[in-house]
Amino acid sequence: MKKKNIFIGIAAALVVVLAGAYAARSLHYQERFLPETKVLGVDIAGKNVAQANKALTTHFAKTTYRITENNKTLASATGSELGLKRDFTSTLTKLLDRQNPWGLTAVVLAGSDADGAAAIQADDATISDFVKTATTKLNATRSTTQDAEIVAKDDQYVIKKEVQGTKLNAEKLTAAFSKAIANDKKTVSATVAYEKPAVTSTSTSLTSELKKLTDLTNITGAIKIQNQTVTIPTATIRSWVTYQNGQIDVSQDKVAAYVATLATQYGTYGKTWTFKSTKRGTVTLANGTYGWSIAQNTQTANLIAAVKAAKDFTLDVATQGSGYHADGSAIGNTYVEVDLKNQHEYYYKDGKLLLQSDIVSGKPKQATPTGVWFVWSKQRNATLRGTNDDGTKYASPVDYWMPIDYTGVGLHDSPWQPKYGGDWYKEHGSHGCVNNPPSFMKKLYAAVSLGTPVIVY
Repeated sequence: MKKKNIFIGIAAALVVVLAGAYAARSLHYQERFLPETKVLGVDIAGKNVAQANKALTTHFAKTTYRITENNKTLASATGSELGLKRDFTSTLTKLLDRQNPWGLTAVVLAGSDADGAAAIQADDATISDFVKTATTKLNATRSTTQDAEIVAKDDQYVIKKEVQGTKLNAEKLTAAFSKAIANDKKTVSATVAYEKPAVTSTSTSLTSELKKLTDLTNITGAIKIQNQTVTIPTATIRSWVTYQNGQIDVSQDKVAAYVATLATQYGTYGKTWTFKSTKRGTVTLANGTYGWSIAQNTQTANLIAAVKAAKDFTLDVATQGSGYHADGSAIGNTYVEVDLKNQHEYYYKDGKLLLQSDIVSGKPKQATPTGVWFVWSKQRNATLRGTNDDGTKYASPVDYWMPIDYTGVGLHDSPWQPKYGGDWYKEHGSHGCVNNPPSFMKKLYAAVSLGTPVIVY
């Protein structure tokens, strides 16, 4: 009985000792962190909040942050070098309040625990300068990103694929680096800051432009010139189309040059004429206002518009001047013929002789100019003015006036002439005009239309 009491007393004393030790331990950890407590991998066991905060800030001030690529460090800096200031006080206080000082197990805060995040004061300027300096140095030897583009190749347009370069965008890299620091990550990959192509080979804008270019460079075109159709080679049209800086256009200079070659080849203005006369056979004439040419500015504009429409086309030629005949004839079969040698005039309409008469042409010293002309105006009751051989002025009223050149020569009635034909013109001829009998001129004026050719030889 006595021995049993001894054991009970020892046990009671042990309980008291253990309880006292446990109570002392619990009181100790009311202001300190339990054993094996870690925050973001840093051991803070046995430390109070202030001590733990110092341990953490010291640790992270020495932490190295890296810019990497393919597992290779490109640039690095410590937290202190980057001007980072951390304060874990709030987090540590919450952690201490949450731990059970009477517990026997450690409180461990994993790095992924949101409570482990510190209040970070980052020096944005220092981080930006660090990244900018690193980027400038790295970009010196890096390839440039190239957008996909349309290029000419083998007489056609194709898409040249984009090129992904390795040059870094400082702004993107700064943003990624700052975000990594804020999320307590130690590395950021440089690949997130690669300059990306703004235009790729599959971009809708590029593929649609290529289609339009393809359509433009494969159209067929032609110009109708009188009784023939001039086909424009597809290769020629293709050479007119330009593509630069994303803009499709048609070269005005190249189209104008092509039209100029047509103008040289076609048209009648300024060329030598051959004419089958009524009494003197075929005569050759190299003078006059009659004739047509291609209106080059208008024709160029019409061609450019037709090509831009990206459809096959056939245009009518744009002309200027007089005497354009769709059937391809030069003078046609309606005209006035003035034979100076025979002092006779004819009017043919649609190949049939309708009117004829003797005339009086200019004196030998003021001869009526030969050539192919045309009636460019018709006037009633005009007054013809000029200078006589002796220098005096004259003013001759006429009932019918049809000028044919631009110096004052034309066809008109001449009631002052007593006779016509023969050699009368040699002494009594005009100052260059073709004098017609009044009765004949009345009929001729009524019959002749504006633009009618007048062949004088």
